[in-house]
Amino acid sequence: MPTNRIPRAAPARSPQQLFISHISEEAGVALALQAMLQELFGGAVEVFTSSDTKSIEAGANWLEVVQSALEQASALIVLCSKASVSRPWVQFELGAAWMEDIPIIPVCHSGMKPADLPMPLSLRNATAFTPEGVERLYRAVAERAGCTREPDPAALARHLQALQEAETGYRAQPLVQFETAIDILVPPPGRLAAPLIPPEAVVELSEESSRLFGYLGGPLTWRQIQDAAARIKDQRWLKELQWCVMLAGNGKSFRPVQAIYHGPEGSYQPQLSKRETLPDGTCRYHVHFVETVVAPLAEVDNDFGLLATLMRLGLRFRYEVIEKCGRDLRVKMLMPGADAAAATAEVRQLLRGAVERIENDALSRGAQNFDRASVLDLFEDEADQRAVSGAMLAWDAARASLFATSPEPGLADMQSALEAMREFNYTFMVIGSRRYHEMIERAWKPPGKRA
Repeated sequence: MPTNRIPRAAPARSPQQLFISHISEEAGVALALQAMLQELFGGAVEVFTSSDTKSIEAGANWLEVVQSALEQASALIVLCSKASVSRPWVQFELGAAWMEDIPIIPVCHSGMKPADLPMPLSLRNATAFTPEGVERLYRAVAERAGCTREPDPAALARHLQALQEAETGYRAQPLVQFETAIDILVPPPGRLAAPLIPPEAVVELSEESSRLFGYLGGPLTWRQIQDAAARIKDQRWLKELQWCVMLAGNGKSFRPVQAIYHGPEGSYQPQLSKRETLPDGTCRYHVHFVETVVAPLAEVDNDFGLLATLMRLGLRFRYEVIEKCGRDLRVKMLMPGADAAAATAEVRQLLRGAVERIENDALSRGAQNFDRASVLDLFEDEADQRAVSGAMLAWDAARASLFATSPEPGLADMQSALEAMREFNYTFMVIGSRRYHEMIERAWKPPGKRA
C-alpha cells in the first residue's frame, strides 16, 4: 500500500466536518473530545460521533448516516486504545478514510502509545492526552478549519482534564471476560532462575476464576494456589506450568502443559498464553484454564478403571511412539552423509518427548497406582502374570536405555530400545485386551445370559 499519498484538500465549505472513529466502550472519551472541539472552534467545525444521539436521529439508518458522515469528513480522528485498534468497525472506518484520502489523526489513550500503533496508523503523526498532545491536535484541526488564532492555554488545560477523566472512566469499565484465567505476577526482574514461582507472587484473577481453586475472590498468592492444588492427588500440572513460566521468562520456547488440573469445579488444561513486562520490571504471565471433558479415570476407582487407562495408553504408545518415532528413526539411520550427531540428538529428543507426554498424560488422568503389584493383580492366570512381569522388566530396561545420560544412546541404541518397547506393547495389549474381555463377561453379563 502506498505511503506517500497526498491527503485531499479541505473542502471550501464551512463548517469543516470532523469524524471521530471509536468503539462503544470509548463513548465517554469521544463525547469529551467532541465537546472540546466544538467549544474551541465554535461554528467552524461540526464533529460527528456515533455516541452522540444528536449525530444520528432516532429512526435513521445507522450505516447510511455513518457512510454519509465519512463522505463529508475533512478529517478522521481515530481514538486508539489497545482494544479499539483491532476492532472491525474502526478498521472499516479507517479503511474508508484511507481510500478517500481523508486526513487521519490517531489519538492514543489508556496505555496505547504512538510507537505501538499498527499499520497504517503508525504512518500518521499520532497524538495523545498530554498538554503537548492536545495542543498538537488543536493545531491540526485549526489548519483544516482555516483558524489562525492561538489556542487558549486555560481552555486547553480544562479540556485536557475532562479528557483524562473520561479516560479514567474508560479504564474503570468492568472487563467482560469469557475465559477462565489467572495472571501470575513475577517480581523484578520478572523471570525465574528455577522452575519455582515465589510463594508470595501475586495472582490476579476474576471471582469466577478463583472458584477453580476453592476461593471466593482475589487477588491470591501463588502459595494459595499451591495450597489449593495440594487438595488434589495429581499436582503435575503445577510443576509443568512453572517450567513453562521459567522458560518463557528467559526467552526460550516451551512445550505446552500436558497435565490436567482436576479441581472442584471440573477438569482444566492450563495454557500459558502471554507474557507482559510492566514498567517496574514485573512480568505478568497470563494462563488460560481450558475446560476439558476428560475426567480422571481415578474416578473409576477399581480394576476396570486401571486396566482401561493402561489399554488406552498402550494404544497411544503404539501410534505416537512406535509408529511415528520409529519411522523417523529409520529415516535418520538411512540418511547418507548426514550429520550423525545432530540426527541422533533430534531423534533422541523426539523419542523422549513422546514417551514423557504419554507418561504425564497417564498421571494426569488418575494413573498414580501404576506400581507393579497393582498391575499384576489385574491378572488371575499365573502364566499371564509371568508374561506381564517379564514385559514390564523389559520395559524398564528399554526406558532406562532411552533416557541414559552417561553415555547417551546413539541411533542403534534407540532402535534396540524401540524394538524392545514394541515387543512389550504387543505382549501387554494382547494379554490386557483378553483380560478386559473376561472381566466384562464376568461382571457385566446380564443375569439371564449367565451360564
